[in-house]
Amino acid sequence: MGFIQLLLFTLALVYSHTNGYSHTNGYSHEWGAEYGECSAPCNGGIEFLNRVCYSTGIDRQKVAVTYCEAPGIPELVAAETRPCNAEPCSMCNRKYTRETGVLTSPYWPEKNAIQQFCRLQITVAATKRVLIAFEKFILEGLQLHSNVGLTEAKVCTCGNLVEISDKISDRRISSYCGTKQPFSWISESNVVQLDFVTDMNLVFNRFKATYSTIDTAPTCYKFIEITSDKKLRQGFITSANFPDNYDNSLNCEYVIHADPLHRIVFYFDQFNLEPSTGCTADKLVIEDLFSRRSETYCGIVPQFSWMSDSNEARIHFLTDDSQTYEGFVIGYEIKDRPPASEFNLHMTDSTGTFTSPNFPEAYPKNSKVQYYIQVQPDKYILITFHEFWLESGDIVTTPWSSSRSQSPQPTLSCPDKIVVKDIYYSNFLLDTYCGHQQEFTWISRSNAVIVTFTSDANEEFRGFTVSYRSLQRTPPADWELIFRNVAGNYENTYSRWIDPRAYGFFPPDIKSTLYRELYKSDLMLDWTELGIKRIKINLYKDGVNVRQLRFYAEESKSNTDWFKCENLIYSPYTDLRECDLTGDDRRVFHLPFEIEDGHAADSNCSFGKMWFDLEDVSALTGFCYYETTSAGRPYFAYSTRDTAGDTSSGEGIGFADIFAIFIQRDCHDYVDLDTTATATVKSRLVRGLYIKNEVCDITVQLKPDKRILMQFTHFVLQQGDCNQDYVEIEDVLSGAADKICGTQDQMTWTSSGNSLLVRFRTDSAVAFTGFIATVSKEIRDIEDCSAVNYDDEGTLVNVVKPIPTTGFFLEDCTNVIHVHPSQKIVITFSEFDYQFDDCPQFRIDDRTDDAEGIVVYGSLYPFSWTSQSNELIISYCALTPYRNYLVYNATYRSISTIQAAAVISFKDAEIPGVFSWPQTTATNTDSFLIIRLHPNDLRRVILTISDFVLSDQSCSSFMKIIDTTTKRESMYCATEFQPFTWTSDANEVLLHFKHNSNEQHQVNADYHSYHRTRFDYYSFFTLEHFDESGSFTSPDYPTKYPNNRNYEEYLIHAPPSYIIVITFSKFSLEDETVTTTEIKCEHDFVELYDIQTDPVVFCGTKSPFAWVSTGNEVLVKFLSDSHTVKTGFFAKYHFQPHLSDQSCEGLFTADVGNFMSPGYPYQYDNNVVCQYRFQAAPGKKIHFKFLHLDIEDHVDCANDFITLIDVTSGKEKAFCGFKQNAPITWESDSNLVFGKFSSNDHYKFSGFLATYEVKNVDKSSACVQNFDGISGHVSSPWFPSSYPNDITCVYTINVAEGFLINLSFDFFDIEEKNTDTNACDYDYLSITNPVNSQENKIICGKKDDLQIGISNNVVVLTFHSDFIKVGPGFYITYTQTDQTGIQPITTGCDEQLTSLTGEFTTPNHPLNYPLNMDCVYTITVEKIYKIVLHFDPFNVEFQDTCKYDFVQVVDEAGGTDKKYCGRYSDPLIIHSTNNKLLIKFHSDNMTPSTGFRARYESWLLPTSAPIITGCPHIELTQKTGIISTPNFPRNYDLNLDCSIRIALPENYVCVIRFETFDLEDDEKCSYDYVKLLSLPGGEEQTICGNRNSFDWTSTTNICQVDFHSDEYITKGGFKATYEGVQIQNIIPTSSECVQTLMSQSGSFSSPNYPKYYDLNKECITTIFVPYGNVIEIKFTGFEVEYEENCSYDFVQITELPSQVKSPKYCGAFDEFKYTSKSNKVKVALSSDEYVSAKGYSASYKTISHY
Repeated sequence: MGFIQLLLFTLALVYSHTNGYSHTNGYSHEWGAEYGECSAPCNGGIEFLNRVCYSTGIDRQKVAVTYCEAPGIPELVAAETRPCNAEPCSMCNRKYTRETGVLTSPYWPEKNAIQQFCRLQITVAATKRVLIAFEKFILEGLQLHSNVGLTEAKVCTCGNLVEISDKISDRRISSYCGTKQPFSWISESNVVQLDFVTDMNLVFNRFKATYSTIDTAPTCYKFIEITSDKKLRQGFITSANFPDNYDNSLNCEYVIHADPLHRIVFYFDQFNLEPSTGCTADKLVIEDLFSRRSETYCGIVPQFSWMSDSNEARIHFLTDDSQTYEGFVIGYEIKDRPPASEFNLHMTDSTGTFTSPNFPEAYPKNSKVQYYIQVQPDKYILITFHEFWLESGDIVTTPWSSSRSQSPQPTLSCPDKIVVKDIYYSNFLLDTYCGHQQEFTWISRSNAVIVTFTSDANEEFRGFTVSYRSLQRTPPADWELIFRNVAGNYENTYSRWIDPRAYGFFPPDIKSTLYRELYKSDLMLDWTELGIKRIKINLYKDGVNVRQLRFYAEESKSNTDWFKCENLIYSPYTDLRECDLTGDDRRVFHLPFEIEDGHAADSNCSFGKMWFDLEDVSALTGFCYYETTSAGRPYFAYSTRDTAGDTSSGEGIGFADIFAIFIQRDCHDYVDLDTTATATVKSRLVRGLYIKNEVCDITVQLKPDKRILMQFTHFVLQQGDCNQDYVEIEDVLSGAADKICGTQDQMTWTSSGNSLLVRFRTDSAVAFTGFIATVSKEIRDIEDCSAVNYDDEGTLVNVVKPIPTTGFFLEDCTNVIHVHPSQKIVITFSEFDYQFDDCPQFRIDDRTDDAEGIVVYGSLYPFSWTSQSNELIISYCALTPYRNYLVYNATYRSISTIQAAAVISFKDAEIPGVFSWPQTTATNTDSFLIIRLHPNDLRRVILTISDFVLSDQSCSSFMKIIDTTTKRESMYCATEFQPFTWTSDANEVLLHFKHNSNEQHQVNADYHSYHRTRFDYYSFFTLEHFDESGSFTSPDYPTKYPNNRNYEEYLIHAPPSYIIVITFSKFSLEDETVTTTEIKCEHDFVELYDIQTDPVVFCGTKSPFAWVSTGNEVLVKFLSDSHTVKTGFFAKYHFQPHLSDQSCEGLFTADVGNFMSPGYPYQYDNNVVCQYRFQAAPGKKIHFKFLHLDIEDHVDCANDFITLIDVTSGKEKAFCGFKQNAPITWESDSNLVFGKFSSNDHYKFSGFLATYEVKNVDKSSACVQNFDGISGHVSSPWFPSSYPNDITCVYTINVAEGFLINLSFDFFDIEEKNTDTNACDYDYLSITNPVNSQENKIICGKKDDLQIGISNNVVVLTFHSDFIKVGPGFYITYTQTDQTGIQPITTGCDEQLTSLTGEFTTPNHPLNYPLNMDCVYTITVEKIYKIVLHFDPFNVEFQDTCKYDFVQVVDEAGGTDKKYCGRYSDPLIIHSTNNKLLIKFHSDNMTPSTGFRARYESWLLPTSAPIITGCPHIELTQKTGIISTPNFPRNYDLNLDCSIRIALPENYVCVIRFETFDLEDDEKCSYDYVKLLSLPGGEEQTICGNRNSFDWTSTTNICQVDFHSDEYITKGGFKATYEGVQIQNIIPTSSECVQTLMSQSGSFSSPNYPKYYDLNKECITTIFVPYGNVIEIKFTGFEVEYEENCSYDFVQITELPSQVKSPKYCGAFDEFKYTSKSNKVKVALSSDEYVSAKGYSASYKTISHY
């Protein structure tokens, strides 16, 4: 349609819709009357009016009633009811005049035994036709299906029958007898007569039918009755003028009628109508006249089919007045209808499911069920059979062999079976299945499929479950002209043909500006490679297409093979539609067709002649060619009749002007490997390149027990994002798909099921050489241990489970791993143990032909294996039913970095080798090198890179090293001046070389292997920040390591320009083996393997020592045997830079030696940095002596200097200046010293000369220490390792005068006391106060949470161990304590306490309480109160039963008497029963502690005051009371609003304790609720539902309780007690470092706020509020030293007692809040020793938790 035509058409539509114009009454819609069913049986009673809305015009359709409700549409004039048939159904003769009605045999539904001749006559409006639908039809007598070859009319000649006749159109008379499935019959006029004849001897005769009316047939009408039983297509329906374009404004109808035993299949061979949205332009409507199912089609769609439900269908073809198209060709034929069954299904949705009858129960015997699936014409159908178990004729005892090369035995017969048939392609695509099949798929080629299930009378099985979905079909390809010639019978025609001015006279598809006469395409030379699917031959006369023949073949044929009779799918001649004709020339339909130019040999053929009447070609004209030379032009003769074979008399012959051959080709293919082992799939090529704008769909399908292997031998497509040219492969069963483009190598695809879809798409840009693939079949694995995996990553785990079976047998397990073809696969086994002698092969195979697989076995360490292609196969034997001889756990992943165009190579590290990356590379590309070892070798790969040069540091070129098992990787993109190593964790390393052609690079390296240990014994260490340090320990440290640890490995990896320093601060292993000749570490030892040098070994017990590597990696190994075990080791490591200038650095390991500045005794150069490393054995120290020192002088040695650093202790000294006469000495504390000489750019001097000597360490010197800080830590030697035997250590702690010392024993475990003397006679710690001997004590054994206070600023700790047993030792934290508030030592401690609140402590608190004390504290308050007692802090000597020191609390009224001891980190709170409480304190003659501080308060006891409901309102001033809902404990009433206000004095708050609470529940509490308010302006809380008892505390002295109930549901309500609790008027801000706050609100701050807090402090504020509440903390000022991870100074809040911690807070904030989860929190401020700040200021308040 041109633009102007389209515009005019659109305006006409708008005008007609706007003005409500119709063809008949001026409106676009009108009301219509329909009546429902009769109210009484047998067409009796009345029927009611249904108003319906119709569109007007030739395409009258029922639409929504809203269209007729538009303004101006006339109202319907019709009666609301009308009587049904006045004649009862018992009458034999009846007349019907309604538009609808029910037709029955007399006395329906009774059986009729009376001889009858009944006549039923239907007369409707003259504009209508009658459509009769028979629902039931049972007549005794002859059956049509029993009389093969006869028609219904001949069978029903006597006996019982129904005869239906159209009384106006005498063409429509039909007779029916026997038993029929539901069927229909349509008249051609408005009067129909039904005659019913019965025989008196037959009693089962009856029928029931309904009739309705449809509009009278249009003038373009054709009735087709199918009576043939032949299986080929029995006729064609074509659009008007076909094969020329149809006309505008058509209204054509075709009714196709068959006998009731059959239904009708329509084959749409061509469908080319005007496209439009919603088919509003030209369209075809096809309808089943019994079910009234219909579909509407328009546009251009590929070949498709449509099958009726019953025996009759109608096609309605409508066109508008705009564009015209070629139209349609529809073939039709009849098919047997399946037997009536409740299980028959007709499915038209795009997706669906169905099952066998009765599934999951066994299907019935003797069944025949059909499942008809029909989707849209532009779709095809994918069917998946999920479960499939039918009877099979096989007798197979072992259905599956253990060998993969053998397949199941083929079935011999299918007594029960499924037949799946593509309706359109039924001659090619029909498959039968039976037996037991695993899940499989079936793919149609068109839009409709029939699945037929039949079962015999023998066994029944479970059956099947099926799902289907539709997929998009590609549109049909354009027709291509390949041959055309012009007839010579009319000069005018030929003149027009060669005259360019007459170009429009002929159809454009046959014209050519290049060839005026004969046109013959090069494509005719070889048809086999073109993918031709259809051929049509057109004859044109006077510019009109007058005749057409169409041919179809499943596969590409040669020139002559195409024109066989079986390939003819359309002919206008009826005698050419069947192949079973007589005569040699009629069996094979062929044209006189020649490839080369030529002319007739027969002299009578001076001009060539081409006939469509094939029978008479040789008889009249001989063999004459329609393709001639310049000597003459041909004639094109054709039969003008309906048949081609009756023109021998010379009549009925026409002559055409033009003869043309067109082909329709595509690259769609359907590969079936059932008859061949392999097939080739490839892109079509023209001049060596694939075709542009290609759309190819290739289906590969096998039997259910097979799977598909597709191997590409060539693949070159356009590079890019795969949106231009690509191949997409989809595994039909799983839905997995890959889209592939570019250049690929070694690409394979394995299907999980029996089907693959391959889609090839190209655009119009560029073309390449395409692809070639070989498709073959493999046996599908049925074992539960087999699978095909398509995910980019996944897990493979051995299935270890019993399988029900009667015996043991072997199964072959196979897992195929598939990733995108542009990727490779890494499979990593984290666990592997395969111990099975009967089937020893566990294989890993690559799909590539040149890749050898590996066999793995035994118990292996974690390992990986990388594929060379995109598929790996894991296969092994499985012993069923148990597989616990095999344990494996594997993960796999794709490596997308390995592109197909890259250079990939593999090397085996079992034999050491070398590799290099040359200086120049031809193009920008990636190279990949995989170095690996067989997993059974249990070794790792070590790379040594000797040269690594990159000219640019932008990382556009780089080398990346990846351990494929652990995924650890390192990337290098800058020149490294030191050789370095890279050690793998497991057996395989991947190297990725990325090259930028603008850069120069050089890499030389070698590789070898080294043994490795189990992964659970292996750890990897490195540092992200090189100024940090890390640590590692022996297993289970600080407890003893286990026996038989072989090996524990620690790999420490530093960057290439660094070395590694390891410091062992604790080292206690089994001792060395000492012989007369050597000392060996034969039992437990640590081995340090410097990858570039030989390993060193350490064992025994050693004082702290250090070790330094020569390269960037160290492998530390720890081994223990089955004998003695000790505490092991604790080690730290850090990285030290390698100096780029190696001329003045070195490692000194001899016991004596000398070293000097560069150039000594001459002047050293400016800007020199030298590094000296002195390594001695553990237990040694190094003594240095400077014999000559002449270095630039500076007060801090900040210019030129030589520095010596003890690596273990951190001891450091810098030397400079001039020293000549008196040697300068310096001695390290341990065995490793770093020396650094540095010069600046100012002056030069002669430097230095020094000697060093290794000496033994004096153990005793390290055991005498003095401490003088305000806090610190004291520990036993080698803690946390066991302390050594026979040692005495003295630790003196001295704090500032006027202060005290508190000792907190964080850990204490030394040898127990002597049981004979009950004294610490063996190992002990002596605590001595030089000025107060009463505090002196000796302790031993094991102590928990011990604290000791010293009333002096000096204390001496003496630790002694004997020569027998040792223990872990001790760790003590000491702190300087202010003595303000310390009470003098007292011995009397009895107190009588009677005030409402008070405090008391143990004697001397916070110092240690005296020994042998007994104190009694009696608290007695008024009787209306109870006592709440708080202990905070509480620190009394611990013992499991509290038999030494204890606090005893006696509550006589409550009957409780309990002892407390130990240390409580949280306040200890005790509630009394009444107003009395007795507290006893006892200490024995040993181990005093700091005791306790206690405070108590009085709480009002609940009283028996009257219960107050507050309805409607009440105000209370009493301090205690009871409140509840009305009627409590019965349900409260509906529609209540009650309010209780409690007004208390200032400094009081309300505490309400709800004992019972049960209200109607609602998420928003919008129905029944209690609202709790703090007045004025305080917080409020709304509560509903059912709750356990809880407390609520107001924030002000006035609180209010509001209760509301609505008009629906009531509940039990609530009961509560309340009391007023006094608080302080002014709560000062607390700023102690350690403090406890117990008021319900208050404020606190960090010490000194807003001045800076102290350094090196940890200040803790503990806040405690009543149970049932939470705490809201508001920080109003906050400034703490900032660090990204808050690792320097921070504030952190800890929930108690759960110990759940908040995030750390640091930096500066204006204001923020924190709400706790419990009623107790700890707010901690921690500061380090460097930077201070203002700290924080905060307030808190209590919030009810409920």
